[in-house]
Amino acid sequence: MEKTSKVVMLSLVVSMLLGGCAAKDEYLLFNKNKADTLQPAFSSGYSAEVYESRIVPNNRLSILVFNHPELSTRDVRAQVNPRDERGVLVSRDGTIDLPLIGVIRVSGLTAREAATLLTREYAKYVKHAHVTVDILNKRAFIMGEVRNPGRVDIVEDTSSLLELLATSGGLTDFADRQKIHIIRGTRNRPMMETVDLTRLSALSPNALTIYPNDVVYVEPNEYRRRNLGIAEAIPGIEIAGRVLDVLFTGKQLTNTRIFDVRH
Repeated sequence: MEKTSKVVMLSLVVSMLLGGCAAKDEYLLFNKNKADTLQPAFSSGYSAEVYESRIVPNNRLSILVFNHPELSTRDVRAQVNPRDERGVLVSRDGTIDLPLIGVIRVSGLTAREAATLLTREYAKYVKHAHVTVDILNKRAFIMGEVRNPGRVDIVEDTSSLLELLATSGGLTDFADRQKIHIIRGTRNRPMMETVDLTRLSALSPNALTIYPNDVVYVEPNEYRRRNLGIAEAIPGIEIAGRVLDVLFTGKQLTNTRIFDVRH
């Protein structure tokens, strides 16, 4: 009888602890259920065919001045991969400091526009000046239910969502394939697009194009969120079991003649 009562009580305690173990929404980032200032979806407003990366503060630039290695950030004769060089850092105010021409603002320019500007400036000091510029540290970020979250370098001006997922090792078993979010924009005007990889109609070039500084977040599915809730409750269940063990053990002991002081 005591054993049956113990099972019933333990079941009630477990039910109470697991009552809050439905989907754990607090584990979701960028939760649409909470008030935010996100702008409408952006897939119709971007075109990868005309996009060019623009230089921003903290970019590193590879600058090559033809026939003038002393003015360049690398020497083509050294057979160094441009991706391996450190380049010149764009400061917080959007400027760079270069030999001969000094401090010059490049933030907001494309690599091609910056090359044209530097060619014009260097032409004041050297003959037949020709400059090429490349942005070295273009990257996007992927997080959530992928096997290897983190930073992903973008070699070209843009990448693709599928390439980013492949580079990060693919989706985990707990990824929600219908809720893959791409966040971009500025700090004051962030925008988010949600891609459903289970729908062929969602695989449009605009929806799948990843730009430098984009953040890709793969939501956990309901099973993952439930498991997180259960994991939180397990220590409480173990403690409840121990407390019930003590209570029922004490009850059984007090029912024995050992504790009957009249004998």
